[in-house]
Amino acid sequence: MRLVALGAGLMMALAGCGLSEATPRTPADSGKPSSAATASSSAEKARSALPKVAPFTVAADEPARPVKRAAVAYLETLLNYPQGGGSVPAGRERLAARGLPTQNIAAAKPLLHADAAGALQVVYPQLGGLTATSSSIMTVVRQAVLRGDTLTTTTRTLDVRLAKRDGVWQVTRIASSGGRASKAQAVGALAKQVLTSRTIVLPDTARWDIQAGRVDDRVLRMLLRLSRDHKLSVCVLSNGHPANVYGSASVSNHTRGRAVDIWAIDGKRVATYARQPGNARNPARILMETALRYGSDEVGGPWSFANRYGGTFTNTVHEDHLHIGFKR
Repeated sequence: MRLVALGAGLMMALAGCGLSEATPRTPADSGKPSSAATASSSAEKARSALPKVAPFTVAADEPARPVKRAAVAYLETLLNYPQGGGSVPAGRERLAARGLPTQNIAAAKPLLHADAAGALQVVYPQLGGLTATSSSIMTVVRQAVLRGDTLTTTTRTLDVRLAKRDGVWQVTRIASSGGRASKAQAVGALAKQVLTSRTIVLPDTARWDIQAGRVDDRVLRMLLRLSRDHKLSVCVLSNGHPANVYGSASVSNHTRGRAVDIWAIDGKRVATYARQPGNARNPARILMETALRYGSDEVGGPWSFANRYGGTFTNTVHEDHLHIGFKR
């Protein structure tokens, strides 16, 4: 598959950030939180450098591919920058050089660092909402920031909003930067099991939700049950998701801490499973059925079906992930 094209100006700007055309990590590994520890010796500090990142390719089997490509191009342009390039004016210049929209760039300020260099690896752009003229792309990204000799890495879920103008999808703003870590506090046994699970891959945004006590215990138990036989890559729990069900006045169950979105199963995208027969051998179909059996009454995914435990729903937005929640 072709890599998303990057302009020559951007490639020059990214050279100082360690951009390469190396293959990014596999989906099964890409959501793992990275250590932010600083090297203890001066020799180790001297080796601190931004990690190499690669342009993200939106696969041909993805739904709403043009929308996702627009979101990815915007984030890669704005959030890969050399030392001194992390200011809002510098970010605006990078976007303008590629003919990308520059309005509302101040909304990205929490992700920009004027005194550092930044490298951004897009992990996965998932649909959060879609109409004929607007969209939300909840994008899991791994952001590295190098400030002096200190390298920090976080994995965030960003809510990127887009509008279709004259037939072209353009980013209008970053509606959510994925939250931030709260003060350390003790978590319960159930939360600890999820946070330490080897078969539940969580972005830091979702980890912060759990650590802050924002997630319903039923969702945590569901994740543990579904991850007994499969490795799950989570896109979002609460932070990073639109506050309302997209395009409506209804508050999302994600906002209430009562839902989870899963974008990959055993390292394979749900969008790929969606193109395969939705039968008893399809892991995505199996997990949807399992979620119903264990009490979820809000299950969305690539297929709509009913069984003795309840029914599921589908639409274009849910062709690339499983939504598992509780209505009340």
